[in-house]
Amino acid sequence: MKKNKITFSIPANESNGRKYHWGRLQQEWRDTLNKSGEIYFEIHRRDEYRLKSNPLIAPFRQDLYIIFLITGGEAVHNFGNQDYYLKPGILCFVSAGIFVSRQSTINEHAGYLCGFTSAFFSQNLSDKDSLLHYPFFNTEASVSLQLDTDQTSYFYNLFREMEEEYHSTNANKEELIRALLTILLQKAQRLVISDRTDCLVDNSNAGLRLTKAFTKLFEADFEPLKKLHGITTKHLSQYASNLHVTQNHLNDTIKAVSGKTPGELIRERIIKEASQLLLHTQLTIAEICFLLKFEDPSYFSRFFKRYTGLTPTQHRKQYK
Repeated sequence: MKKNKITFSIPANESNGRKYHWGRLQQEWRDTLNKSGEIYFEIHRRDEYRLKSNPLIAPFRQDLYIIFLITGGEAVHNFGNQDYYLKPGILCFVSAGIFVSRQSTINEHAGYLCGFTSAFFSQNLSDKDSLLHYPFFNTEASVSLQLDTDQTSYFYNLFREMEEEYHSTNANKEELIRALLTILLQKAQRLVISDRTDCLVDNSNAGLRLTKAFTKLFEADFEPLKKLHGITTKHLSQYASNLHVTQNHLNDTIKAVSGKTPGELIRERIIKEASQLLLHTQLTIAEICFLLKFEDPSYFSRFFKRYTGLTPTQHRKQYK
């Protein structure tokens, strides 16, 4: 397999950063990712980009896993359907595949941000889903950690080391960046676990492993939505067959681990996707209905209202 270079060039006449707009960075990321394939990483200082007060960045589906450390400036970010007010001392993790938008509240910003693919992180690992074992990467929204002064300094130095390697000519810089990124994730996980013990991932638990495997399977059925293609749907018996367990065992295990049945988890995912498409795209309700494999728009409206209390039209109008 040919290794992709982890390079990213800023035009020479804009290398001072102040003329380089945040919105353009997002487009550059998408363009470069499309060209480079799955092995992808880059890192930037937040003060390299022009972040004027109150510029609204239109919602877009984030293709990369993002980690950013804020040491200056404030902004409101929307991840999925939740708003986050981010300020200095925040270490934030954003999963790939969710809709993101932002609104800055002041001009000056400082800190770091890095973006990478799961394939980059797990390139030399036998477990290609290792990134998903961390408690702060999920498809719902994001996780933000409030750091004290010493913790902020520690993580800032890790980002700085990654930045130095990123711009170096070291032939082994990809491996070193992955090592530093792993340290960052491990240290952050320790903070999450100390504050939220429910985030501790027990990989020795068979029920949890089965739940993760099931989640991975049904999440893959929603992947086509990233390109606005219709989802694929399966019966629970098909998931059970793929996982080499009985349907009853799968249902009971998922219920015991998550407190919800497999059908409830899939239904929640459909509602979340419907909500994001209603709020962040210009698709008609009928178009969203068919993307989510509802044959009848009126049934889709009743389904959505049953679980949200609002019709799709009301939901779109209320939040816009």
